[in-house]
Amino acid sequence: MIPIHVAFTMDCERIAAESPPGGPASWELSERAIRGYSERLLERGHRPTLFLMPECAQRHADLLGRLAERGVELGLHVHPQSLLDHRYQGYLGEYGAELQREILALAAALVKSATGVRPTSFRPGNFSASDDTYSALYDLGFRQGSVSDPGRCSPQYAAMWQGACPDPHYVNPADKLRPGGLPFLEVPLTTDPDRLQPSGFPYELRIESGTFEDRHRPILEGALQRMEREGVAFRALCIFTHNTFPYDDPAAPRTVTLTQFLDYLDGLGQRMSVIPGALREMHQRYQAQPASF
Repeated sequence: MIPIHVAFTMDCERIAAESPPGGPASWELSERAIRGYSERLLERGHRPTLFLMPECAQRHADLLGRLAERGVELGLHVHPQSLLDHRYQGYLGEYGAELQREILALAAALVKSATGVRPTSFRPGNFSASDDTYSALYDLGFRQGSVSDPGRCSPQYAAMWQGACPDPHYVNPADKLRPGGLPFLEVPLTTDPDRLQPSGFPYELRIESGTFEDRHRPILEGALQRMEREGVAFRALCIFTHNTFPYDDPAAPRTVTLTQFLDYLDGLGQRMSVIPGALREMHQRYQAQPASF
């Protein structure tokens, strides 16, 4: 059967009172979200990637350590405006190469100090990036990420992803939209890049964006059909959410949607080989099949 690789991810923000771009209402809700999401996925055989703002990593260090022991990946998430004392005011992609490296190095060091883990996977806040971003990440030791949101047209966030490659690929250090030879594995968020919302965001596999049947099933089936039609060699789905919902509550709407995602993926196992894993694991599998790319 054709393998389909699946990554569940979560952007773990600083609380809203301390984060200009927004975040969970409280640290208690943040912990419930991270713990509930991770445990539900682990119970079903999926190891998520948590993209952590440094302040979130510091606040939940004990919980994150326990989850890491069970195979959850601790990655880095950066909203510059939320970092430390709010010394940075722009989105990541608005900065030049030197300042991007400064911000990323600082944030990575803070996460390592809090958790003992130096993250090697990355996602920027609002998918903000420039043509300098992948080189900066690679130079700082990052080796995979979910930086792109194919179809997004958000100049206010420096997040321009129209025409971006929708499948896992090594990146072009001079052009963020194109595959290339830099061995940083980009795992794009799964989207329908041809359908834009008024916000400029494409229809995305963002759990909180709608019900499974009305919003997510069409995106999933469209993505799978495209991969089949194009003969994509390394097929993947990337799903995300935020630490702003009580995933420990089985009756909460987003928990219900997450369960429906998992049930759908179980059903795919009748015709595809579903391979779950964190981004670092997906990169290892990508490296193991060089003849396919």
